[in-house]
Amino acid sequence: MNSSKTHFSRRKFIRLGGTAGALAAFPSIIPAKVLGKNAPSKRIHFGLVGCGIMGRANFANIASGAPASQGAFPLAVCDVDQHRCASTARDINKALGARGSCLQFHDFRELTRHPGVDAVIIATPDHWHALAALDAVRHGKDVYVEKPLTLTIEEGRELVAAARKHGRIGQTGTHQRSSRRFRQACELVRNGRLGKIHHVEVFIPGNNRHCAATWQADPIPAGFDYDFWLGPAPWAPYTRQRTHYQFRFILDYANGQTTNFGAHDVDICQWALGRDGTGPVHYEGYGEFPSSGLFTAPTLVDVTARYEDGVCMTLRNRGGSGVRFHGEKGWLFVSRESLRASDPSILKQQIGPGEIHLYESRNHLVNFLECIRSRQAPVADLAIGHSSNTICNVAMIAMQLRRPLRWDPIAQEFDGDLVANRMKARAMRGPWSLAHS
Repeated sequence: MNSSKTHFSRRKFIRLGGTAGALAAFPSIIPAKVLGKNAPSKRIHFGLVGCGIMGRANFANIASGAPASQGAFPLAVCDVDQHRCASTARDINKALGARGSCLQFHDFRELTRHPGVDAVIIATPDHWHALAALDAVRHGKDVYVEKPLTLTIEEGRELVAAARKHGRIGQTGTHQRSSRRFRQACELVRNGRLGKIHHVEVFIPGNNRHCAATWQADPIPAGFDYDFWLGPAPWAPYTRQRTHYQFRFILDYANGQTTNFGAHDVDICQWALGRDGTGPVHYEGYGEFPSSGLFTAPTLVDVTARYEDGVCMTLRNRGGSGVRFHGEKGWLFVSRESLRASDPSILKQQIGPGEIHLYESRNHLVNFLECIRSRQAPVADLAIGHSSNTICNVAMIAMQLRRPLRWDPIAQEFDGDLVANRMKARAMRGPWSLAHS
C-alpha cells in the first residue's frame, strides 16, 4: 500500500474492521473471567502492533483473563506479516472463548487511530518503535513500548516530549524493574549496604545468532509486506535472515545486544544508583564489528563510562547478563537467575521504614494497567526508558567513533562534537518522519 497515505476513508475503515462494522461484531456479553468486577465503562481495550515473540507474550497475559488483568480486553492486532497477524488473532479468540473476532490490521495507523482502542502495545522491530508509539500517543492512546525504547536518541526525546504533551501513560518494557530480586538488590545498594559505590559492571550476552560471510537474496514470502517492514530504514534486498528475530543484529534496524540486553541491565545500574534522568558524562569504547556478511552489530562490546562524581560503569559482553556493584564494603551481583554478595549477610538485611523504598511493581504489564486507570507514572516510565537507552546508544556511538566522548545527559548532546551529535539521529526513508508518522 502507499505508506504516505496517513488518512483513511470511512468506507475503507469499515471494510477493514473499523468502528461501524467491527464493534458490532464483538460479543455483547464478555466472559466474567475477563471482566471480573470491572464495569464495561472501566474496560481497557488494547491493540497490539507487532505479533512476534514479545508481542504475543504480552498480549497473551491480557487475553488469558488472569485476575491481574481483568478489565483489559484485546481488541485488535497488526502486523505486516499476515500469517503472524492471523495466527495471533486466532490464539486471542481461543483464549477469550467469546463470539466475534479480534480485529486484524496491516497498517499500524489503522490500529493506533481506531476510536475503540485505549492503549497500544508496541512490539515491532526497533526501527519501528518510535513511529508506531508516536502515532498512538498523538491519537490519545497510552502505550507499552518494548525495549529498547527507540532506535536513536532523537527518537527517544521526541517520544517522551509527545507523551508529556498529550498526557499519555507510557511503560517501557524493561521488566526487570518489576522483579522482586532486582528491586531488593537496588534497595540494598541505594541504602548504602555496600558503602560508597565506585564501580558497576554491566554484563550483556554475546550475539546469539550468526550469519555466514556471504548471503543471497530470497523470494519475498507470500503475505509479507517487506517494503512496509523496511519502512524508514534504507532499502535492501530481502533475505529471510534480515527480518523477524535476526533484525536486531543489523544496524539499520537495531543496535545488537548493546541495546537489546543493555537496555535491561544498564537500567538496573541507573535505578540502583538513583540516576534516572541523568547518566555518565564521559565514554570510551571499543567494539569489534563484522567486516563481511549480513550482520553489522558488534560481536564484542567493551565500553567504559564515568559519571560526574567519578563512579565508573563498564558495559561488556563477557559471559551472560547481570550487574555487579562494587563498593567500599564489598560487592553484590544480581541477574535474572541469582542474587549474590561478597558477604551473604548483606542479602539478609531488611530495609527499614525510614530508608529508601523503591517503586514496587510485581508485574510489569499489570503495573501499566493500574497506571492507565490511576494516571500515575508506571515503574518504567518512558522518560526512564529513554534515559537508560540513551546510555546504550552513546556507548554504541563511542564504539563506532573509537575515541573518547564527552556527553551532557541533561542537554542530551555531545560537547563540541559535530560528528557525534549527528549520530543522535538517523535519516528516514520517505515518506516516514518523526514529525508525521
